[in-house]
Amino acid sequence: MSDNDPYDGPGEADALPLYRKTDLFYLLSHHRKRAVVLTLAAAPWSRVHLRQLAEALTLLEADAEHQTLSTAQVRTVRTNLKRSHLPPLIQAGVIAWDDDQTDVLVPGPAFASALHTLTTAGHSLARSPSDG
Repeated sequence: MSDNDPYDGPGEADALPLYRKTDLFYLLSHHRKRAVVLTLAAAPWSRVHLRQLAEALTLLEADAEHQTLSTAQVRTVRTNLKRSHLPPLIQAGVIAWDDDQTDVLVPGPAFASALHTLTTAGHSLARSPSDG
């Protein structure tokens, strides 16, 4: 086990099903990934443009009004989503890129399971102390 591995229980972290990076609970452990699923669920026609998603998350995280957001803030969140949070959700089939439009997200085959997990288990968009 590496020093970067936060699991300190018995056995190896890779042997635990709830610790695998493909596990739904692990995928939804970060507030931005939860926000992606919930925003897409609330979006008209179950489609959301990446720019709109980044703006919504920036507003929520900054607890600000739309007029106070800078383009740099939104760009930073958009970049973080595209590099860190969207790829694992896409790989797990929770979300997908729309085939007809670039930068538009749609539900993937595992979206219903992710949404069900969030709504039945309770969810929060709050950051945990470990979220950077």
